Amino acid sequence: MYVYLALIFLFTVSFGKTLFCVQLATTGDIERAKEFYSKVKHLPDVRIEQIGGMYVLRSGFFTQVESAKRVLKRARRYAGDAFVRKCDFVAKRIVHPSYRKVRKKFYNYELGMRLARMHIKRKNFKRAEQIYRELLERYPDSREVKIQLARVLYWQKRYDESLEFYKQVIDFEPDLIDEMRKVEIARDLEKVRRLEEEGKIDEAIEILEEIYRREKELSYDVGILWGRLYVKKKMYREAEKVYSELLKRYPDSAEIKKLYLMTRKKEEVKKNLISG
Repeated sequence: MYVYLALIFLFTVSFGKTLFCVQLATTGDIERAKEFYSKVKHLPDVRIEQIGGMYVLRSGFFTQVESAKRVLKRARRYAGDAFVRKCDFVAKRIVHPSYRKVRKKFYNYELGMRLARMHIKRKNFKRAEQIYRELLERYPDSREVKIQLARVLYWQKRYDESLEFYKQVIDFEPDLIDEMRKVEIARDLEKVRRLEEEGKIDEAIEILEEIYRREKELSYDVGILWGRLYVKKKMYREAEKVYSELLKRYPDSAEIKKLYLMTRKKEEVKKNLISG
């Protein structure tokens, strides 16, 4: 209810500003317009407007032209001649879907995204998640919503759920591979810490070894945790190797230098005890 009222407020405020939309197609045949509508209805706020004797397909009521341009890139897969233009909101022009339906879900796409970002800035990730899930019901093909939902789930440490959404968009957004790997590592490290608490050190070390094989480099968090587990098992030589590799990547880290020297000293003590 509060989200809905906030969006009404945001949209009302927006009336004083210039609105932009993506113009998709124009035809004199309403049935042809409806047929094209069925192919592009996953785009934000798609509708058919009757202007004179023509039926115009448009998407979005954007307050920022940059937002319209992002949708334009997607729209051109279906309408090569699509373009961005200024659009007035004239309710009586909307002939499909009915204005009543448009108003009911008028949870405008852009304003919904803006409201979610407001909650993210306040670190109210649960509220942002609710908005993104509602938007996803209305725009199930929106990769932007899925990406943002993946991120807010990650910030809530719900790694498996986050990864499910990353997997849905990764083929279309190769730049997200690094983000997805970050979530996978966070999920695995959480599992390692849980195993450590349960005293299952060997299982925890196996997971860290797998992360290292997969990533082909040693990150700070993985290395610190890995070395600590080796120390717990009194495997000081192995811990020394881990910290030594970490020092190559983070040569200015006082913490790693301290851990490296400590494990080296313990390994020497251990050798002396054995030889003695």
